[in-house]
Amino acid sequence: MSPSQVHQGATLQLTASGCTSGGTVTSAAFPTVQLPTGATTTATARVTDTATPGAHTLTVRCGSRTANASFTVLAGAAARGGLGGSQIPGTAAIAAGSAMTALAACTGAFLVTRRHRTQRMPATSNGRGHA
Repeated sequence: MSPSQVHQGATLQLTASGCTSGGTVTSAAFPTVQLPTGATTTATARVTDTATPGAHTLTVRCGSRTANASFTVLAGAAARGGLGGSQIPGTAAIAAGSAMTALAACTGAFLVTRRHRTQRMPATSNGRGHA
């Protein structure tokens, strides 16, 4: 399983940077998830059992800023083991977690870069950008 794939009924761990006043994550594959306030925040989304298999997009909204990411829903229910923490995570689980962390870092970088562009000081008459 590649890192951007998840089964129907499985959960996604979502991490976003730069949502200092909270935000939301939406997708047709899962109900809206609230991101708590913080510089880096984490939330969990559960893909519905009836989510359509195939390509999906999730949208992170923090105030007026948005960022998108793609993932694939696979047909079939996720494994529902009852053993708790008694099993060691496999390569696929580690890869999926790494991919979501990378996605969060890219989303955060996008949001911080976008915010930085809107806060640049206008050029002054001396052409140096400061008085």
